[in-house]
Amino acid sequence: MTDNDQKTIQTRLSALFSEVLHVDVPSPDTDLFDTGILDSQRFVELLLFIEQNFETHIDVQDFEIENFRCIEKIATLILQRNNGGRQDPRSSRASGMSSD
Repeated sequence: MTDNDQKTIQTRLSALFSEVLHVDVPSPDTDLFDTGILDSQRFVELLLFIEQNFETHIDVQDFEIENFRCIEKIATLILQRNNGGRQDPRSSRASGMSSD
């Protein structure tokens, strides 16, 4: 994963929020939940967009709010998924859940 890959995905995600969800996200580290940008309906739309446009699958174990807290974290999750799945257990298991 390179910084360039991260920035490219962040740019695409920002465009999604603007063009598809019709909201502007001030920065990649803006908290999407605390600001009200992301709610349950938009979250479902976001998941569909990610799976369709980034050709990746978001697993149930990734449905932790921290993975979707900001564009930066969503981009990291997409990169991890596209690079062979759960490479970094710290990011997908941050809540301290046990292994499958």
